[in-house]
Amino acid sequence: MFWRKLFLLLAALCYAATGQLVEAVPQDAFHSKYHLVQAVVLSRHNIRAPLASPEKLGKITTHEWHDFGVNGGELTAHGAQLEKKMGAYCRLYFQKEGLFSAGYQPEARDILFYANAFQRTIATAKGFAAGMFPQEVPVKYKGHVNDADPVFLPGQGGHKAPFDENLTAELAALGGDSALTQSVSAGVKTAAALLDNPEINTGEFKVTVQNGVHFGGSIRPLMTACDALTLQYYELGDSRASFGHELSFNEWRDIAAVKDLGIHVYRHLPTLSRALARPVLSIFQEEMNLQRRKFTFLCGHDTNIASVMGALEVKQAALPETIEQEAPIGCKLVAEEWQNKEGERFVALKLVYPSTSQLQGKTPIDADNPPQAVPLHLQNIHANPDGLMTMQDFQQRLTDAITSDAELMKN
Repeated sequence: MFWRKLFLLLAALCYAATGQLVEAVPQDAFHSKYHLVQAVVLSRHNIRAPLASPEKLGKITTHEWHDFGVNGGELTAHGAQLEKKMGAYCRLYFQKEGLFSAGYQPEARDILFYANAFQRTIATAKGFAAGMFPQEVPVKYKGHVNDADPVFLPGQGGHKAPFDENLTAELAALGGDSALTQSVSAGVKTAAALLDNPEINTGEFKVTVQNGVHFGGSIRPLMTACDALTLQYYELGDSRASFGHELSFNEWRDIAAVKDLGIHVYRHLPTLSRALARPVLSIFQEEMNLQRRKFTFLCGHDTNIASVMGALEVKQAALPETIEQEAPIGCKLVAEEWQNKEGERFVALKLVYPSTSQLQGKTPIDADNPPQAVPLHLQNIHANPDGLMTMQDFQQRLTDAITSDAELMKN
């Protein structure tokens, strides 16, 4: 402990003197065996304004909603600042791990930033890149701004009849509409109370399977409201977000679960997960096979995080310090490639995300206050004693997720 504190003190003094962080990969047992050679990141955008219009939200409660200062669905100024901080932290992390040098300036072949063409995803990628690299880095996107890119939003059409049959059976195994509705009963009760609207219908969540999965039911207005409430909580950070009601952290977690009902389904219907994740996973695999690439950043949505985790069969893991338990806003699904001295390739998979306190600006994002990083593991793939899976196992899982159900596609 003494030597660790001494090292940190000396590093801080060197930083103060030179303005640069001292490069030093920790020489522990892990780093004596492996070195980091590549990272591929799938990110969800950061804090946005609600998707629902002020007029629609005004019909749910008479309380005045927060003005986010941007158009519906766009990244807020606060969200952009947070993403820049996440990029700056990740730069320090990758420098510490030896992927980048302190003065590293990437060449075009070294990195890729690719986002869905929505304003919030492009702006998130730009914010992260601005924090990570001193010079401007181009962000690739297809089409015009606010045109959906089928890589990130592929849709569910174009499948044969067995596709819907599989979805119906998987939905039944998940418990169906009534079980899904019951799973968020606590959040429904809390949200309905703070909205002060006795007329709001807090009925049932309905999942319809016909040419894919469609969400509806009388609970939908409340799901819309819970999305806006969660965003207000991140932007305001106090009881103003809940219209003067004092809520516990767990009660906010219950509210977030209501708006995440659909995301929960995306992850836990395997046939649907694979169908939605296939285009992103194909790029993911291509990038990991590019030996010249150091860093890849793909920016999409919670649906992308949830479907990819479902398609890869990621084991369920509790997410500490966040009210969102499915795909926290601003989260990054990170696949790191590590090599040992013999050149054998391994993968570490983790979910990195700012805590709720960091999203609210109450806690900084820096080396002393890093974002949360939860190790992820895949069903039926055993990690080695160092917590790594072989690249061969990971690539096979990617291939299986991409090619499974291919027979369900229409010719």
